[in-house]
Amino acid sequence: MNPAATLRLRRFTAFAFTAWACLALLHNVMAHYVRAPAPEWPLEIAGVGGIFIIQATSPEGARKGIRAGDRLLAFDGQPLGHWSSRGRLALTEGVPNVYTVEKPDGKRRDYQLSPQPPGAIGPVSTILQLAILGVGLVYLTIGMAVWRSRPGRVEAWALLLFCTTMATALFTAVRADNVPWAYPRMVLNTPLLGAAAFHLFTTYPFEPHWIVRHRRIQLLPYGAALLIGALFFLQAPLGLPPALAPGLSFLSGLAFAAVGLGTLVRERRREHDPDVTARADVMLIGALVSFVPVLLILIAQYFLRSSLPYYYAMVWLFFFPIAVAYGILRRDLFDIRGAAKSSVAYGLASVAITGVYAVLIAFSDALIVSFDVNARSPAFQVGFLFFAILLFNPIRNSLQRFVDRTFDRDRATYRHAVREISEAMVSMLSLREIGDRILIALTDTMGVERAMVLLLDDDERVLRPTAWRGDWDSPSLNTEIPASHPIWKHLWMRREELTRRDFDDEPDPEARESCRDVFDTLEMEILVPILFGVDLLGVIAVGRKITGERLGVDDRQLLRTLANQSAIAIENAQAYDEIAKLNETLEARVEERTQELRETQQQLVQAEKMKSLGQLVAGVAHELNNPIGFVHANLQLMDDYVNKLLRAEKDSPEAEKARAAINKLLSRSQEGTNRVKQIVLDLKTFSRMDQTAVQEVNLHEEIDRTLTLMEPRLKDAITVRREYGDIPRVRCNAGQLNQVFMNLLMNACDALEEQGGEIRIASAPHGGGVRLEFQDDGPGMSPEVQSRIFDPFYTTKEPGKGTGLGLSMSHQIIERHGGRMVVSSQEGHGARFIIDLPLDATPVEAE
Repeated sequence: MNPAATLRLRRFTAFAFTAWACLALLHNVMAHYVRAPAPEWPLEIAGVGGIFIIQATSPEGARKGIRAGDRLLAFDGQPLGHWSSRGRLALTEGVPNVYTVEKPDGKRRDYQLSPQPPGAIGPVSTILQLAILGVGLVYLTIGMAVWRSRPGRVEAWALLLFCTTMATALFTAVRADNVPWAYPRMVLNTPLLGAAAFHLFTTYPFEPHWIVRHRRIQLLPYGAALLIGALFFLQAPLGLPPALAPGLSFLSGLAFAAVGLGTLVRERRREHDPDVTARADVMLIGALVSFVPVLLILIAQYFLRSSLPYYYAMVWLFFFPIAVAYGILRRDLFDIRGAAKSSVAYGLASVAITGVYAVLIAFSDALIVSFDVNARSPAFQVGFLFFAILLFNPIRNSLQRFVDRTFDRDRATYRHAVREISEAMVSMLSLREIGDRILIALTDTMGVERAMVLLLDDDERVLRPTAWRGDWDSPSLNTEIPASHPIWKHLWMRREELTRRDFDDEPDPEARESCRDVFDTLEMEILVPILFGVDLLGVIAVGRKITGERLGVDDRQLLRTLANQSAIAIENAQAYDEIAKLNETLEARVEERTQELRETQQQLVQAEKMKSLGQLVAGVAHELNNPIGFVHANLQLMDDYVNKLLRAEKDSPEAEKARAAINKLLSRSQEGTNRVKQIVLDLKTFSRMDQTAVQEVNLHEEIDRTLTLMEPRLKDAITVRREYGDIPRVRCNAGQLNQVFMNLLMNACDALEEQGGEIRIASAPHGGGVRLEFQDDGPGMSPEVQSRIFDPFYTTKEPGKGTGLGLSMSHQIIERHGGRMVVSSQEGHGARFIIDLPLDATPVEAE
């Protein structure tokens, strides 16, 4: 059967069995709490396997000689086994019925008894009925809850089938005489209950190999239960004995459950996995507490005609589903054997203390009689009480310490180990030493066969073995768990210890097998993550104990404590190593980084300078082309005029005209060469701005020099308005200030490039220094842009048209000169840059 069909089968049967239990509950509630009260039976009976034993009778029946333990055979001449044909027995108040009873000696008698009036049942029976209904609801709720939380698990399915059939039995068991179809339901449900028990015991926590190979064996008891149900309805037409089908129902149910339980016990003895055996122990203890009392009463009632009502013991049945659900849902099981051992020890100690005090009281009484002491005097009573209190506490404390040392030695040893490890790890700064200390605690304190500590290699993001104890082979010691491994994710996300069984619910088969391979390769029983905050620092891998016992709750608590302590120690050791390495290389790294920053700064300055020079070269080339062009043309004309002069040497008027033209050409050529010389001089001055010395300069001349270089960009619909005031000379680095002026003017030209406009340059004395203003009537800037305009690498230009360093460098230059540079702008109303400089604006680096 493919997985999809198997899942559909499980869902269908889960729904059918749940509906079966809910129907029984509905019939019980309707019969006893919804319908009008009906007359009560004069006899209280318990039916097992077609045998009905009288357990109590009405006062009328007692007067007529009916006793508990008698067997009820027929009602109004009709065998009780034929109830199925009528659903339920109808009683009429005041109308007597005939009951055929068989005495223990085998004699049969007919008794005419009237029904008891409605409500005649006693409060004890009512409370018992409600309690059994509550236990049935516990079964139904637990089965549905486990199935809902583990819908894909076969053990959850088996538990649901068992819980629903048991709930049906509980809902039908008490006061079945008033419940419709109660008897047929019990006959049908009993073998189903046995089949479900067999199914559960052969599924969880072990699956025998013969069940794994032939899973249909688990379905055979269900088929037998259906056949018995069919036989029950056909036995009357076939003329079979009425007790045949009920007897088979009881015996088959008992047999199925017994075979399943025997299989569980047999597999428990063969299993060596301590975690699985612990779950089997929980299940067996739950079955022992819940079912043995009921089974003993049922067997006694069936074979010995006991009159003890079996449903009295049904109140204890609630323990079994809780135990099984606890084993299925919980990862870490409570150490039952350890708790039982301690409980027995403390019980024996209490008995011993009681015996000591009994002897003490007897001895004291003998002393009082011998010495004729007045034991009733207040002084004697107070003194004796004080003496008893003083004696009691030392004895109690001594016995408690003795029990702890003798029966709870592991817990005391663990507490001592944790204390020692906590003190030792405070001073550990070596990862190897930390790993060795953890392993010593594991092997010596817990007594495990082998253990390993895997720590994180942060460079390669893998967990590698760092320390180990025990017998290891080379493949295990070379194990690496990379960050991409599924088990890494589980360790980091779950943040708790993991066992191989924790991956049974993993939906990805490949991830499930990959995680299981880690446990199989290392032969580990448990992996404990070492976590610090959100970081996974390592893993503690622990094998089995030498004694073969499972790792209990105390063991896991010790492992968690070790992991927490080691996480802090590992973090401290890594921090210490980092500090040591930093101390070794700090000065070299600082010098290296400083040199890198210097080189980067020089490169950025040079890049900005080259950008400005590149823009200047384009304009300078145009400016140089004009004077050179007309100088070249004039030289050609001058050559013609010289030739004419030589030819007209004798003609005095012509010679005078030639000389005048030559002088004019020479004059114009001189003007052109002077223009070229000035452009070259300005360019040379600008290009060597970082090499200029600090001196007193006329800022107007420096601005004009920059404007001269900017003329190619200022001719296209851009006008410059100078509003120079009377300002003194300023001591500064002229080359650096020229860079500032160039950056401001280029940004203004960029802002006015499309629509043209005006650039206003103003100067005036201000606060003992000078103030310069560069203003344009371009599109302006938003407040957000203004707040970041001086940030390095911030630019509003298109990619490739700006570095975002011009204004940042300009702002730094002005600040180094002891000045201040601010911007004010509104969108659509241009931008204004204000520079305030002191008269002695010597740059900081020049001092």
